[in-house]
This record gives sequence, structure tokens and C-alpha cells, in this order.
Amino acid sequence: MAPKQPCAKYEYVVTSAGPKILPVADVHSKDEESPAEYNSGGYLQVKVQDTFKDDRYVILRKLGWGHFSTVWLVRDTQTNHHSALKVVKSAGRYAETARDEIKLLSQVRDETPEHPGREHIVSFLDSFSHCGPEGVHVCIVFEPLGENLLALIERHKKTGVPAALVKVIAKQMLLGLEYLHDECDLIHTDIKPENIMISIPDVEEHIQAELAKSPSPTCRQVGVPPKQLTRSGVAIPRLAPVTRERKVQIFDSQPLSSPTSLGSAGSSPNLRQGLQMSRIASMQSVRSLLDRKLKGKQGPSWKDSSGSTPELSASSSGSSECAPMSPNTVTSFSNETTLTSLGSVTSEVNKLSIMTRPCTACLCTCICQETLPVVTEQQPPLKPPAGPSLLSQTAPPKLSRPNSSPSQLHSGGSLSSWSPGTNCLPEPTHRAPSPPPVSPLSPPIFIKIADLGNATPSHRHFTEDIQTRQYRSPEVILGRTDWGATADIWSAACVIFELLTAEYLFDPQSQGGVFGRDDDHMAQIMELLGDIDLEVKFGGRFSRDLFDSAGNLRYIRNLKPWPLRRVMAEKYFWEEAAADALCEFLEPMLVPDFRKRRHARDLKEHRWLEVDMTDEGLWTW
Repeated sequence: MAPKQPCAKYEYVVTSAGPKILPVADVHSKDEESPAEYNSGGYLQVKVQDTFKDDRYVILRKLGWGHFSTVWLVRDTQTNHHSALKVVKSAGRYAETARDEIKLLSQVRDETPEHPGREHIVSFLDSFSHCGPEGVHVCIVFEPLGENLLALIERHKKTGVPAALVKVIAKQMLLGLEYLHDECDLIHTDIKPENIMISIPDVEEHIQAELAKSPSPTCRQVGVPPKQLTRSGVAIPRLAPVTRERKVQIFDSQPLSSPTSLGSAGSSPNLRQGLQMSRIASMQSVRSLLDRKLKGKQGPSWKDSSGSTPELSASSSGSSECAPMSPNTVTSFSNETTLTSLGSVTSEVNKLSIMTRPCTACLCTCICQETLPVVTEQQPPLKPPAGPSLLSQTAPPKLSRPNSSPSQLHSGGSLSSWSPGTNCLPEPTHRAPSPPPVSPLSPPIFIKIADLGNATPSHRHFTEDIQTRQYRSPEVILGRTDWGATADIWSAACVIFELLTAEYLFDPQSQGGVFGRDDDHMAQIMELLGDIDLEVKFGGRFSRDLFDSAGNLRYIRNLKPWPLRRVMAEKYFWEEAAADALCEFLEPMLVPDFRKRRHARDLKEHRWLEVDMTDEGLWTW
């Protein structure tokens, strides 16, 4: 008997040409908010062309959503600029959290505008309340930003992000954290790739171009299930007369593409677009223009020197067409993440204009209007060993390193005192400060720390339940209440490792009734970094659950040490000198005793952050 064929599925879609009934693809990976969350206390039903705040903000399209809110691209009719509008759920607990966030955002915006780290924090522009049919919604207006670092990691998931680019990102992240910690006395408490956004110059120009090329927003009309009463975790159906089901239109997220998102606009929205940034041919033209001799250097051994992956779209080579990034990449988050994902890209990349501008460590030669060829390269990357986490599998006793592995370290041309915040200070206004224009001798990427909804003053914690699991510090796992700003530094180190390797530094798992995730998390930390002082172990409310009276883990006895240097050499095939240099930078950020852990101000000038601005890895992301 022939197997039974599955029934075809169809959905009602409102398009610019009118409503249509379209088949649902087998791989329908749209991950939008639940219709059940549009009941009382939930989301506000927002539609394209709706207006907010006395018709000031006009809805253009949906950027994304989170557990607390939906985020929309809007046009500000007063300034004629575009912004990201976050519309929070109407329930009291969400509104209170949003009002706390507004207070913190205002403080961050106004504290010390001239500090170089201020530019690396997302800019808060406006806030107001909006009355909806199900309650009052707090609305927050932010500057439009590019994609987040999770999308960057996804593009380099087989090779890791080029080390030179990671150094630029790490320096800017530390500057932003220094501003939050030292100037604002705030701890972010949720540093992770999803909360670090890429800011792009000329964002208004890019938005205009993207809106002209992108397809019209689409939505699905779905029924809203009735809200159920609950008592002690048991749902109680409402005993009410049957009424006509209420329906809402849930729009598909359309986060704006970034300059690295080049592809065909007609591609399927359910397939992740190939992403690549055009670059000047092997950067040799730039070096020749600056009368500099090309030094024979090779890329690091653990990844492809071009930073490209087989998933890159061939049609993106030399193209100026932009396609929206798949919503799957950035539109769904476990924690609330402000999805203000907007990008910017110039319409042509066939002329290079290098303008004279002061740098901290050098003065660039002025060369204007030189025509240079634009090419893209794709090379098969070296694939690191598979695995969800560096310590979730047993460390091999000894792994041989490939003989052909070139050196990871870059020499020459280091800008040891380069600071990305030096040349671009915000104007004394509520408009977002603009990053410096991109040229081959200025920072190739400009990041901003976002989502301050969980931030807390260092002297008064709003909650002790902080940090996403993979980026959680030992003091938080133990349940200590005296944690401080260095909790963010631990998370930042985990992010930097993840950028370099495209894998979590720690990814703890539970094993039935044998041990839990906290047990495994502490075991992985001790395997990587060594034992922890007893004073630190027994200072938290969960200490006795994790350790016995002798200071040994209760449920995981056999630890297999695998220090960070060996991990980088044996698993990721880094050269010894490169692994030593990285560990010299990361290990002070990963000291288990948070009282001895280094602060952002101590790390921002570390020599590992020195960047050769002619390194090809900076321009091939």
C-alpha cells in the first residue's frame, strides 16, 4: 500500500495586490509572536500606516518581536528620519519594566556624552504611552541599527569571525562597558551576541534604498484563542457564550539588511540569504596607493583567511543589490532583545575615496577618486571539529596539529593606541550619534550595546536572576548577591570566544536525575580554568547544592582539565604564540573570583587588541 500523502496546507495572506490564499511551504520557518499574546495585557495590534503620538510616527514595516514587545520601522514626520519603535505589552509588569528602562536609557544618554564609550551604547530618542483596545502600551523610540553579532557569527559558523575583526569589536565592547560601569554606575547583566548591534553609516540612505527595493509587508490573519484563567498551573476554560472568534493580522518580520547582506531580493524569505561584503582586490591596491610594501602574511590556520563560507551567494559578487536578511536569523529571542536591526550600504562600491583625517597613531595620506577593482573571493574554509561546546565532549589526550598551519598573529602596522570613539562624538541632541565613515583606514565595523531593559545599578540590584545561561558568571550560578560590574566582563569574554570560534565557551547540559545544568556549568568552568577558592564557592545561596563540605562538586566527581591554551591549540589548531596571546587577554576576564577579575578600564588598551588596519580579515566579513 502506498504511503499516505500529507495534506496540503494553505494560509490567508494580505499582499499589496490584495488578499490571497497561498500554499504553506513544507519548511515554514516563520517564527513570529503567538496570536494568544494579543489578549488583554499582551501585544498591541499594529498595522502598516498606523500612526503614533499625534501622527508623528508612521509605521512602515515590522522589524521583529520579543517576549515583551514588537518592534517596528517608523518614519518620524517631524524630523523626516527613520527610527525603530518598540511597542511594549500592556500588562502592568511589562509597563513597569519599560518605564525603568526609559529611566536608565535617559541616564545613559545624558551622563557623559563626550566619553568615547558613549557611542557604543544604543541611542534612546523618545518615549510615550499609547492607548490601545486592551490597555495602555509604553512605546520607546530608538535609533535604527544594523544586524546583531549573532548574525555575524552565523555567517562564519564554519570558520569563526576573522580575528582582526574580533579585536575591533572587543575594543569597542570594552569601551561601551567602561562607559556603563564607570560613568553610569550600571551593570548591563545580559551581554550576549544578540544584544550587540552593528551600527552603519548613512543609515538613512540605506533605508530609503531598501524600502524602494524590498517587497511590500505581508501578514497572516489568524484567530486569537480566548484567554484562559489559571489556578495553580491548571487551565480553567471560560464558561461564556460562544462568540465570533477575534482575529489579528500578524505581520512577517522584515529586519533591514546590513552592508554584508548582499543577495537577490527575489529569494525565498524562508531561506537564509548568502551574505558577503565586497572588498578591494586582496587589499594590495590600497597598500600600493599608500606606498607600502605588501608583507607576506597568511591567514590564521583555524579558519579561511577570506572569512567566507560555502553558503555565500555567488550572485552577491560585485553586486549592489540588497536583500532583507531572513527573519530566522534575528527575529526570535529567548530574552527580550530590542530588534532595531537596520543596516546601511552604499549603492556602488567601484570607487574608493580615502580622505585625509587625523588618526590617533598615524596621519593618513590623502588619495581621492582612485578607481579600484571590486572582487569577491570564496575559498573552502577549514572546518573545526564539530560539537556544541568546547567542554561538552571529552578532551582528547593529544591531537596533532596540521603541519601546514600558518601563524595566527599579525605583525607590523599595529595601531596600538587606536580608539574607535576618538573621532566621532555625539552631538548635544537626542538624535543618534553617527559612526565615522567607512574607509580602508578607519574601523571597518562599529558596534553598539543594546537592550538595557535588564540593566541595574551596581549598588542596588533589581534582581539576582541575571545573565543568559551560556554567558553566566560563576558568582551568579552560585547565587551570590555581591556580584558587580565584572559579571559583564565574564559575559564579554564568552562573546569574544564565540566570535572567534563560532561555538559557545560554556554550554552546560543536564543529565536526567544525575546532575543539573548548574552542576555541569561549574564543572566546565573548573575544567577550563582550574579550581575555585573555597571562599568564593561557599558565598552563595546555591553553594551547598553544588558543593560538598570539602568543596568538591556533589554530583560530578571526575573532572578532566582542558585549559584554554590547549583548547585553542588542540581543537581549533591555533599556533602556540597566537593561543598564548589570546589567553593573556581572555584569562583575566575569566577569573572565577569576581573580586580579582579585571575591569573594562583595565583591558581596553591590552596589546592583544592592537590591529593591523591593512589586515584582509577586516575587510572580508
